[in-house]
Amino acid sequence: MTSKKPRRLIVGDIHGCADELAELLFRFKFMPGHDSLFTVGDVVGKGPKTREALELLRQFGARSVLGNHEHHCLTAAAIPAAKRTERQKQYLASLEPDQKKWLDHIAAWPLYIEEPDLIIVHAGLDPAASRLSDMRREITTTIRTWDGEGKYLNRPDRDPPWFECVDPGKTVIFGHWAVRGLVDLPRFKGLDTGCVYGRELTAWCPEEKKFHHVAARREYAPLVKD
Repeated sequence: MTSKKPRRLIVGDIHGCADELAELLFRFKFMPGHDSLFTVGDVVGKGPKTREALELLRQFGARSVLGNHEHHCLTAAAIPAAKRTERQKQYLASLEPDQKKWLDHIAAWPLYIEEPDLIIVHAGLDPAASRLSDMRREITTTIRTWDGEGKYLNRPDRDPPWFECVDPGKTVIFGHWAVRGLVDLPRFKGLDTGCVYGRELTAWCPEEKKFHHVAARREYAPLVKD
């Protein structure tokens, strides 16, 4: 029986990079049933091994929040097959051969997870919401910058980052902003360091107050400002 205190590991945008995820868990010496695993969403899309990443997270008992790519995946499933775009078909093909099982699994992911000392969300918090439960899905899954009203959510050349516009009272862990990369502020930890784009997979351990990184094995997709 281990004498180590339980730790939490919160993993940034995985995007189907299952090999890097496995390496990260190995290096961290993650102990199932003792440590706790979380992700900031965007487990699916763009990368090579979406189903394997989902399976690995399930095996380790991970809790995940809904990212914009999970939302895209669920949207694709709701569209008649004949009307799906090639990208939508790719989302669903990445879940085979157990597509329905994984769609049901993803559909249950919340928009945020609140712990006593931290909040996990995919993109960010809604500066206009007085309570976490009032936040809109569009905000939690896509926000990068704040225009004062929530109409334009990604104008880094004009508007400030969303995390300069909120005071959550606890640490917020998020992803979604690979172009910006690692964010390391006292109350905000941004974990999207672009593994799928050939950079690295990043996680944060609150108990250690430490980032953990694994280099991408290769570039799986080009970095675009989506």
